[in-house]
Amino acid sequence: MKQCPVCKTTYTDETLRFCLNDGTNLVSLPDVAETVQMSFDKNPVRINIPPDSTPTVFTPPISNQPVKKGVSPAVVGILVGLLVIMIIGFAAFAAFVAFKSDGDKNTIVANSTKPTPTASQTATPDDQNAELKEKLANLEKQVQDQKNRKNKTTVETFSTPQSSTITTARVNSPGDGFLALRTEPSSETGERITKIPHGATVTVVGCPRPSNVGKMRGRWCQITYNGQSGWAFDAFMIFN
Repeated sequence: MKQCPVCKTTYTDETLRFCLNDGTNLVSLPDVAETVQMSFDKNPVRINIPPDSTPTVFTPPISNQPVKKGVSPAVVGILVGLLVIMIIGFAAFAAFVAFKSDGDKNTIVANSTKPTPTASQTATPDDQNAELKEKLANLEKQVQDQKNRKNKTTVETFSTPQSSTITTARVNSPGDGFLALRTEPSSETGERITKIPHGATVTVVGCPRPSNVGKMRGRWCQITYNGQSGWAFDAFMIFN
């Protein structure tokens, strides 16, 4: 056997040279003496006990006092935690109730500050109908005024030709074969009164409005043909 002189660890492996704990060189221990087995006599000693003797049995005294048991720290911790949670919950509920009551008060105050509509401000169905009728009448008046201004402009255009000299012209429209006589000096808004054949002679009263028809540039002229008056584009006419 070997032993470490520092930590006193004993090793039975004879091949070890160093201590496995601190690395100190091991020291060999002297051989331990063999265990001597005690020998007993073949004739054992007998002790005679009188038959009337009763062995004494020791009985511990019984105490009537209750045994006191301590409270577990874990139980104490759980109880304390529950108490803290209850206190926090009660405080949060009280704060919520106080906040809600303040909000209700503010709502009541805000509603109380709104002006109450008087009888004159409350519109009845009859008043609303009268107001709608008035608006419709105004719109109809505006539309009628626009029509009157438009008709007035057309009449003035007809009555104020560029030149007071009345001349004649010959229709030159070989592609379509006719020249359209219109109610207004416009190919979009003016309605066609009649078709003047190609080569026909028309009377030109005046050409006061230069304009464009598609890519062609010219003038809208007030003309008469077969007793009908209207407008025609002079790009399709040859003046005499």
